[in-house]
Amino acid sequence: SVLDVYTEKDALANQKVVVRGKVVKTNAGIMGKDWVHVRDGSGADGTNDLTVTTTMNTLPNVGDTVLVTGTAVTNKDFGMGYQYPVMLEGAEIKIEAAATK
Repeated sequence: SVLDVYTEKDALANQKVVVRGKVVKTNAGIMGKDWVHVRDGSGADGTNDLTVTTTMNTLPNVGDTVLVTGTAVTNKDFGMGYQYPVMLEGAEIKIEAAATK
């Protein structure tokens, strides 16, 4: 779960992690990567939104249910207030269910 990634972040650092959740936000082409935010209903403020980077050609849509496989990295600081206690980098994202419109 997203919460498990946060609570076990030190043990998961530099390991492949798989998380299933719903896409709540996407940003394309920032710092040469595409960014996806995933939630699965676990966690509370600060531990309920997992940031994922990918270089896939097609981003999922907000509302899609996805299976994300990426490497957990901890204490990532990009400056300008963008700090992440844990995130998944270089992820492969598989759309399991497209959002209904």
